[in-house]
Amino acid sequence: MSKTSFKAIKFLVGGGLLIALSYVQPYFPGIYAAEDAASSVDSVEVQKKKKGTLNKLNLLEYILTRSNRAKEVRASGNDKAIAILRAASEHCEMAKSLLDEGEFDKSNLEIQKSFQNISVAFRMVVDKKKETEVAREQYDLLYSRVKNFSDLFNQLPADKIKGILDADKLNMLIKKAESIDQKNQPKQALVPLSEAADMLEQALSDARKDETVIYALEFLTPEDEYNYELQRNDNYTLLINMIMDAGPPENRKKLPLIRMLVNKNEELVVEADNLFKNGAVDEAIILLEKGNKTLVRALRLGGLTL
Repeated sequence: MSKTSFKAIKFLVGGGLLIALSYVQPYFPGIYAAEDAASSVDSVEVQKKKKGTLNKLNLLEYILTRSNRAKEVRASGNDKAIAILRAASEHCEMAKSLLDEGEFDKSNLEIQKSFQNISVAFRMVVDKKKETEVAREQYDLLYSRVKNFSDLFNQLPADKIKGILDADKLNMLIKKAESIDQKNQPKQALVPLSEAADMLEQALSDARKDETVIYALEFLTPEDEYNYELQRNDNYTLLINMIMDAGPPENRKKLPLIRMLVNKNEELVVEADNLFKNGAVDEAIILLEKGNKTLVRALRLGGLTL
């Protein structure tokens, strides 16, 4: 028996196909040689396609029978989602039957239908683990924001913040959120923490609003108004620097735009200073007001509404 014939026999036996033909080949080389070579190529392609389909089926069966998500769907009580997942299982069984019959293309089509049904069923039932992870991220970001707002508020002059924030209620809400979070319930903890954040944001807004009204009534000269707007500008710049340095992580994506607004304000301040030195106080005030509005936009991007 030739070396080539032996290889053919080894492959065919390993594949479990056409074993009898492999023993006939040495006796009829002229008749079967070309046909046998073609059959070997076909067998390679068939085995490759069969293996690929089988791998998909194994993954599909694992998802349907052993994955936590499938178990969550079946235990969810969502009849529609459960029915769709059942349909996915039926497509899987059909795919296995078609694979046994050698209908690989049809089997793959059933596999695709099964995956589609699984995707729909999974979307209909909340992923508890994912939901907790998302809530955890939201809680951490909001907690950082509350701390940031609290620090900003405490840095304002005492006479400007007196009576505009219920500190006892604020502390109670924060402690309540922390207590719930310690029980690994970040979604529930978001409720009191969100209320605390709203309280602080409103208090900051009220404090700045009151400051504007008070100073507006005390302007005796245009120079006083200029100095007031310049002081506002300095305060806003300080707040922005604090937000950029210690603000919540989501601010990082907004930093390029915040910096652009800060740079624009700096240009306006320089131009206002030149006008002021040349005696054009009213025009300088207008530029400072534009600069302050620009900084307010930057603060809003950083999560602080004034």
